[in-house]
Amino acid sequence: MPSGLPSRPPLPWLLPSSQTMSKQPHKAARENAVEGYGSNQPKISRASIVRAIAKPKSSPKEVLSLFAAAVRQHGFCFDLSTYVSLIPFLVVHRRLRAAELLLRRLPLAGIYPGPSLLLPLTSSALSCGIPSDYTAQLLLSASPSASAFSSLLRYVLHYGQLCLARSLLLSADPGDLGFTLKTRHFAGFVRELCRTGNIEKAKEMVVLMGKKGAVADVETYNALLAAVCEHRGPFEGFCIYRSMLDLGISPDVITFSILMGRLGMEGRVSECNALFGRMLINGVFPDWACYRILFGVYCRNWLLASGLMVLRAMKIDGFLDDVGIEWSVMACGMGFEEVVLCYVLKRGIIGVFWRN
Repeated sequence: MPSGLPSRPPLPWLLPSSQTMSKQPHKAARENAVEGYGSNQPKISRASIVRAIAKPKSSPKEVLSLFAAAVRQHGFCFDLSTYVSLIPFLVVHRRLRAAELLLRRLPLAGIYPGPSLLLPLTSSALSCGIPSDYTAQLLLSASPSASAFSSLLRYVLHYGQLCLARSLLLSADPGDLGFTLKTRHFAGFVRELCRTGNIEKAKEMVVLMGKKGAVADVETYNALLAAVCEHRGPFEGFCIYRSMLDLGISPDVITFSILMGRLGMEGRVSECNALFGRMLINGVFPDWACYRILFGVYCRNWLLASGLMVLRAMKIDGFLDDVGIEWSVMACGMGFEEVVLCYVLKRGIIGVFWRN
């Protein structure tokens, strides 16, 4: 520049450091990176978020700030393992709204949660005492697939969380989930209610599952029938049996075996015989277990001639060999006289009886 010309003053919108292009210190660059400024900021990795979650003294605010800074990075994407660590962490610290928003974000990001996320999330919610209805809403907000929903129900029932299982089934909206609830989704819950003696709740759930579009099948009714007969007797069991007929559900051999076994325990052998005849008329044929129940009914009521007829039928139908005769007799808790009878049968002394 010629010495005679006046010097130009600095441009007012340029910072002094921009004229000299001095390098920014590394520490200042790191600070700017944390705040989200600068083009050369160090990247926040997924592993750094997981490590922050694992620190005992990390607060939800710190973790969410780190997560937000990572989201603002160009081209940054999360995988499922990041959410598997992050969302249960938020639930444990009762940041439920943040957890729900993240769960709703997963399908939009192309991530579909499976048991690897839903099961730890359920465990965290249960350990914190979060109410069943809100836990179900939280889990369903992830839009699980049909298989993931089935795995979730099995997990919940395995740990005896019946209230949560009920909330999941009744709160599930097929329009939001993308699949229709099937009978198998309800059947396990009904069986668990029957196993624990919650008869009224099981009967109510059979009605509610029909309103959800899942009609109870014969296996579900058999579980309900067995529980009703055990806790309330065969009279109410026959009410369940008539309900099956009214709904057009055909009883199978298990249905008749349950009723015959309960009638026999109460000494109502004639009714048991009538039911067995009705079973044959309906085209339902006895299996090995049905024969054993009928044989036990006759033996407990000291009707040995009828018991012999059952053994003969089992022999003809191929359900029994000579070794199985003694085992069947002993399994029914019979005394010395019956053991002698078994010995006679095995030796063929009345073999003519078997041939006729």
